[in-house]
Amino acid sequence: MLTNSGLVSYLVVHKIRQKTIADALDVSISTVYRKIKGLGFTQQEVYMLNQKLDIPIHTFYDEIIELTEEQ
Repeated sequence: MLTNSGLVSYLVVHKIRQKTIADALDVSISTVYRKIKGLGFTQQEVYMLNQKLDIPIHTFYDEIIELTEEQ
């Protein structure tokens, strides 16, 4: 199962709230919640969050890399 534990950890450590992400993407907080919980962010959204909030791109993909390395 794919989770965004790396992203969630990064957001907590850097005190980035879902509202901040929602404002950066111009979407609702509930949309951000669904994306974090499993829907996922598009490549364009990842790029926008990297540019606007300085969230490293690899943060969005850490779990995918970990899952493929285990197999």
